[in-house]
Amino acid sequence: MSHSASGTHRRGFLGGIAAGAAALVVGRLSTAGAEILAPSTAALDDAWIGKIKGKYRQVFDATAPNEGWGAAFPLNFIDSTKEALKVTDADITAITVFRHFAMPLMLNDATWAKYKIGAMLNVTDPKTKAPAIKNIFRDAVPLRPGLTYEQELKNGVIFVACNLALTVISGMAAPGAGVSADQAKKDFTAGLIPGVYLAASGVYAVNRAQQAGCTYCYAA
Repeated sequence: MSHSASGTHRRGFLGGIAAGAAALVVGRLSTAGAEILAPSTAALDDAWIGKIKGKYRQVFDATAPNEGWGAAFPLNFIDSTKEALKVTDADITAITVFRHFAMPLMLNDATWAKYKIGAMLNVTDPKTKAPAIKNIFRDAVPLRPGLTYEQELKNGVIFVACNLALTVISGMAAPGAGVSADQAKKDFTAGLIPGVYLAASGVYAVNRAQQAGCTYCYAA
């Protein structure tokens, strides 16, 4: 079964952005409302850009769960480049930007459980055959049995999460958890897997990576 977000969810995401933008325009009547909708800059971090090194630089643009392949592509790139060109890790940088409905893959199990992310993204846990109540991708990188996202990050792969997607998706998930959009965003931000960077938006991160010499690959 595919783990990709459905067209309905994509429309919901775009609708969430549109609703947020409209609220910011109309909501100048409400400072509190604007504060809730405005992106927080407290956790935004561009330090990852300074970690881009070597001659062979690649950014993967992940926009959907895609059965967890967004985390596998950078490893495949590193391994195949080393094999083909006889270079070392110091010569290579691989980055995956998790934006749109791929962003929740960067969240921990507790956040998936509280906000029913599996049901939202149509992600089924193969063990329970039910909507996933934990991040089933975190320790199930395709072709890498037993590897976790945390280990991958320690090995030098860079993961960047989209703050715009985080803001919209947390707001969409808030009612189901019985919390405000503001609280949901705080929970999502706190629930990022350690080592993941948060960029202002995914498209911003992809652009900055390319400015730093990365070639681009769409990862679905």
